[in-house]
Amino acid sequence: MSQTTGRSRVGVLAWCASAFAVLASPPALALQAGDLADDVRRLIAAKKFGEARVGVSMMDGASGAVLAAHRADEAFIPASNMKLLTSGAALLILGPDFAFRTELVSDGERLIFRGSGDPSLADPSILEKMTPRLTVGDMLDAMVGAATKANITRASELVIDDRVFDRELVHPMWPADQLTRGYCAQVSGVNFHANVLHVFPAPSPSGPGHSAVYTLQPEAPWLRFEVRARTVAEGSNSPWLTRDADGSRFVLRGDVRHRSLAPIEVTVHDPAMFLGNLLAERLERGGVTLGSNPRVRLAQPDETLSAGAVLAMISTPLAEVLKRCNADSANLYAEAMLKRIGHDVTHEPGSWKNGAAVVRMLLTERIGADAAASTVISDGSGMSRGNAVTPSTMTRWVRSISLDKAVGQAFRDSMAEIGEGTLRRRFQGAKLTNRLQAKSGYLNGVRCLSGTVTHEASGRFVTFSVLVNNIRTDEQHRDTLQLHEDIVRLADRWLNARVTADGPAMGG
Repeated sequence: MSQTTGRSRVGVLAWCASAFAVLASPPALALQAGDLADDVRRLIAAKKFGEARVGVSMMDGASGAVLAAHRADEAFIPASNMKLLTSGAALLILGPDFAFRTELVSDGERLIFRGSGDPSLADPSILEKMTPRLTVGDMLDAMVGAATKANITRASELVIDDRVFDRELVHPMWPADQLTRGYCAQVSGVNFHANVLHVFPAPSPSGPGHSAVYTLQPEAPWLRFEVRARTVAEGSNSPWLTRDADGSRFVLRGDVRHRSLAPIEVTVHDPAMFLGNLLAERLERGGVTLGSNPRVRLAQPDETLSAGAVLAMISTPLAEVLKRCNADSANLYAEAMLKRIGHDVTHEPGSWKNGAAVVRMLLTERIGADAAASTVISDGSGMSRGNAVTPSTMTRWVRSISLDKAVGQAFRDSMAEIGEGTLRRRFQGAKLTNRLQAKSGYLNGVRCLSGTVTHEASGRFVTFSVLVNNIRTDEQHRDTLQLHEDIVRLADRWLNARVTADGPAMGG
């Protein structure tokens, strides 16, 4: 089964009068880098950043010349701009033709579900865009159907082999109070339904005052759900969900006035075993009897499992994973790629540690030991505040990957463009003449944007990185979003002027 892609983090754009004045009557744009650097300094000075730190780097893709630099060699928290390091490394290590391959196999009397770290398996954002549209139940039924078609009516056990990755499912530097939210989903060698549950609350048919009801996707009847939410006739519709740390109990709370069309999302604990229980329940419903004590288990760390006979296989091209990672900023996808490159290089279970070591190795090889030394790689998605990267490293990295003939186009095409992904509601009034492909980044107090602006006829491009930390106020937040747009406009205008002066200089 091939899968295709779709979460937008909405930025609130606000035009500040001083910045508009700068851009409405721009100075004559000279072609010298120093003049462009002056423009960047004026744009920053026109805003009220206060204690916020602003780092900017702009580089000519053709020559590698630095066009502008403001605190460009200082380390910043990159938020989701970290995904550009991770995705570029994944392309270099795995190759553009790589595909995650997940298998259900028969091994004598037992069934084995062998994971590859694929983050997209039954991702609801992908399923709803498939033609024909599939549900999570359809995918489970397809696997059960493959087993029954092979005349399997009994299996001694179902073994879930998740050992492509280690079993450190939660990064130690992720916010402890947000681990039940989808963007902090656990990372496993077997991922399913983005490692989240979707809960749809509804009012009780018995009317106000009675406990609310709900439906669940995927259906997991063995989970312990308590309903403390009540049906109301008026007031706000405000259901919410909690779960115990070990995933043993979920509690639905709040007031339910009407049926929810959008789900409440909550992460599952131990995704591999969650998938194992889902599949076991479907197998038995489909006529395949499983043994007991236990009927489902994880593979032991040093256990030898045969290749077996493949009953069902799901393949997901890396290009689709990259797009969901960068354009949609799906954290699970970045973490899965980081662990997967750690596995492929070391031949050990992929981990945050060995994945980070691979990225540092590539930074050294591609842009120098200085870049590797100044970069801290804590996780792959940027959720950790332990990450640190300089704007200069970011632009040099993006340029290096973009120029790579084997992977450059796939790398740039994985980023969001105006009107899609995390840029769906940004840059709407920018009126750019060149192609913007960029990755946004957001954490509390952090706003970043890095990417490329490309003159498509000539292939010439500018790489840029704008990293802002320590944002304290709503005004600074708005000014940061405006600065992103201002810097991109500068790159757009410089590129037009440079191509006019020089003519086509290079291919993409």
